[in-house]
Amino acid sequence: MEEKRKFPRAEYVFRVDYSTPEALFNEFAENISEGGLFIKTSKPLKIGTEIVIEFLLPLLEEPIRVKGRVEWNTDMPGVRKSTPGMGVSFQGLSSEDKEKINQIVRALKNPH
Repeated sequence: MEEKRKFPRAEYVFRVDYSTPEALFNEFAENISEGGLFIKTSKPLKIGTEIVIEFLLPLLEEPIRVKGRVEWNTDMPGVRKSTPGMGVSFQGLSSEDKEKINQIVRALKNPH
């Protein structure tokens, strides 16, 4: 399968809180890029679900809070991922937060 990623991503496990209008969830994300992240969960939300995500990354003093949309999940046929969960895209991420995430992704990919 061809790599279709627009943004470099870093493999990094961190805590993420996300909410729908009905519920609040605390899970762990497995990787991140300026385009979105993968949330590990045994109960992935449906494709197209809009959520609010909040997470704190290393080197940041304040958490990033952003809207997201579920783009895919591991319940879909043909998805080959051993960890159950869902891919979420960031919606309306500020250029300041994009830059913060980019810096951290670069630092995590080149840890020296």
